[in-house]
Amino acid sequence: MTKPASTPLSHLHDETILALDGGGTNTRAVLVTRQGHLAGSASGPGCNAFDRPEWAHNLRTLLTSLPHPRLQAATLGIAGYDVECASATAQDDVARAALGPSVALCLENDVQSAHRGAFAGEAGLFVLAGTGSVAMARNSHGQQARVGGWGWLLGDEGSGYWIGREALAQAARFLDNPAVAHAAFYAALLTRLGLPVTGPQAPFALHEWLRTRPHPRSAIGNLAPLIHTMAEEGQPQAMALLQAAGQELAQLARTAAHRCTLPCGPDLIWSHGGSVMHSHFVRNTLANALGAQPRPPVLPPLGGAALLAATLAGWHVDAPWIATLANALHHEKGDTP
Repeated sequence: MTKPASTPLSHLHDETILALDGGGTNTRAVLVTRQGHLAGSASGPGCNAFDRPEWAHNLRTLLTSLPHPRLQAATLGIAGYDVECASATAQDDVARAALGPSVALCLENDVQSAHRGAFAGEAGLFVLAGTGSVAMARNSHGQQARVGGWGWLLGDEGSGYWIGREALAQAARFLDNPAVAHAAFYAALLTRLGLPVTGPQAPFALHEWLRTRPHPRSAIGNLAPLIHTMAEEGQPQAMALLQAAGQELAQLARTAAHRCTLPCGPDLIWSHGGSVMHSHFVRNTLANALGAQPRPPVLPPLGGAALLAATLAGWHVDAPWIATLANALHHEKGDTP
């Protein structure tokens, strides 16, 4: 369900731009004023056209929940979007119909928005790991490379979906043979899902759990925070799984960096985003593999989309404006430092 936030009365007559971050599980959008403040926000289900049959409804509903009479421009960063794909035309049409012909509009892949936000438009390597996974590098000459982002059927290594699927696959093997190694971990995982560990119904309960999820890929991806919790509690198998995810992400990152001649090591400038990167087990593994510690993103993906929208609107954007926007987005989401 889309959750709109009201527009403050003080911003009703301001010119605004719209920024959207559409992931595989959730979509968020904000209205931003010329001063860098937020004039409204909304959130709803994911709008990835590759695995959300209702993606058009989700996108249309969210965009129309944020009406504003003086909207100048909009940038929509959407998972799975690529201008070369036929599906992009349908996504463009839905966005244009929702926002109207007078709004300057750009749709792009969500990692492009995330990269722009993380480095405020400058060069660097960005690793995005949420429900899916992708890495993008850009060097000082403007050359860029994107690696991964192939979706859950072909890739998404190291993502939330990958972590959840690996855990459930091992739990299924445990149900086949309770004598497998690390049985206690898989039994604990099933118990936390409210599923039986023993008895004649146990093998069918996991199937039924998956069958009854409204969106199975998101449900599996949402297991990643649970695996992180178990790792924090000292479960060695949970730690190992998150570290394996970090290694998978490192492979994507190194490939993207190599294609843009960004050398890994202490001088590498890199950052990250996505729910999986909240895990220090994943981050530390990735940092060790790349040979450098990450830099905090200057702006979240919504901020990266807002930067491009501001450019489309012809607004002047400088360091104070970016700082104001970063603070506004930080408070809007309720992030903790």
